[in-house]
Parts: sequence; structure tokens; C-alpha cells
Amino acid sequence: MSTAGRKFLTSINWPVVNSVLSKHTEITKSLGTFRKGYEEAERQLTQFQEADRPVDFDHYRRILKNTDIVDKLEKISKSQKIAKVDLADQLKTISAFEVKAVTSAEQYVKETQASLSDLSETVRNIDQARPITQLTIDDVVKAKPEVVQRTEEMVKKGQFTVDGYDEKLPNLSLM
Repeated sequence: MSTAGRKFLTSINWPVVNSVLSKHTEITKSLGTFRKGYEEAERQLTQFQEADRPVDFDHYRRILKNTDIVDKLEKISKSQKIAKVDLADQLKTISAFEVKAVTSAEQYVKETQASLSDLSETVRNIDQARPITQLTIDDVVKAKPEVVQRTEEMVKKGQFTVDGYDEKLPNLSLM
């Protein structure tokens, strides 16, 4: 990974990212998997970089009495070659995952912005609404025109009580 990419990944505040995306479990799981994979790769890279230290066989020849063992180990060590691994497939997979994660994050941002705009409009409507004590019948009819039609039907049928009214509000007829 490039130095810029490594610096970017180490600068991410993962707890904040996880808390912001807590409602999107798929994105959170994918980012968690990506983070674990990155940390494992970083750990292995550090291990391999530290492991690339040559053995001082002369030092062991001076200390040990049996130099044949040191010669055999030196021969084995020189005959071993580090296998080179083609990482192109893994890099393509990581790039595809990154594209998918970015797309999901952009979609989440759009959804969140739409929700926020809806909520801010609702708050604005609530703030601008008149108190219930100042509402008139004309305001109610303007908001819900079907109230007039329902009331006219109830009057035609001779029904002067509203279903469920007595259950919700106290009966004041005794007073």
C-alpha cells in the first residue's frame, strides 16, 4: 500500500465511523472486515521487514566448537529463496471493495441528507403551527375537507355522538 494510503487508514477514527454508521450493519461489517484485514497485513509486513536480518555465521563459528553444523546451516540458509507472491488479485479485490464501500457511503450520505431535510421541514412546520386553542373550524375544514362530508353523513343518520368519544374523554352529562 502506498504511504499516502497507509497514512489515511491510520488517521481514520474508527469508533466515530462505527457510531455514525451503526444503523447500516452491512457497511459496518464490511469496514470492520477491511480494517481487520488491513491491520493483519500491516502486522505481517512489519514482521517480515524485521525478519529480514542476515545471520552472522562467523560469530557462531567462533562460539561453537562444532563448526560443521554452522556450515550446514549456512548452506541451507543460502539455498532458501523467498517466494514472491503476486498480489494483483488481492489488490483488485481490495479496490473493488473500496469502490463498493465508497458507493455505499455516498448513498448513505444522500439518504441521511434527505432525512435531515424532511425533519428540518417538519420542525419548521411545527414551529410555525398555531396553538390548538387558536384553531378555527375553517382551519380544520381547510386541512381535512373530509370532516365536513363525514359530519353531514352523521347528521343525516341522526348520529350525534362520535364512536370512541366516551372511552377517550370523560362523560360530563351528569353535571
